[in-house]
Amino acid sequence: MQEEYDVFLLTKPPFSLRSELCLKLIARSGNARIYLAGDGVYHLLSGIQEMSGCTVYACQEDLEARGISGRENIIIPENFYAVFIEDVMENCRRSYTF
Repeated sequence: MQEEYDVFLLTKPPFSLRSELCLKLIARSGNARIYLAGDGVYHLLSGIQEMSGCTVYACQEDLEARGISGRENIIIPENFYAVFIEDVMENCRRSYTF
């Protein structure tokens, strides 16, 4: 049996109410995969990739559009949305979108 994860798609910037709720759910999950897209990639500047119990993915195009260079401890897939959809379909226990 494959391990299952809580999968989060975070598109809101840090300090938004939706982001704060998302971060609380991630902290409670203990086994999360976080996909950062749109303004969600700004969370890399505040250290989301250091949260325990989670793996962080970021969209390359959104990183480039916002001038954020690649960071350590994150995965930048070649096809971000294909990896995200596959994860939701194959490995997801619960999914959240913010």
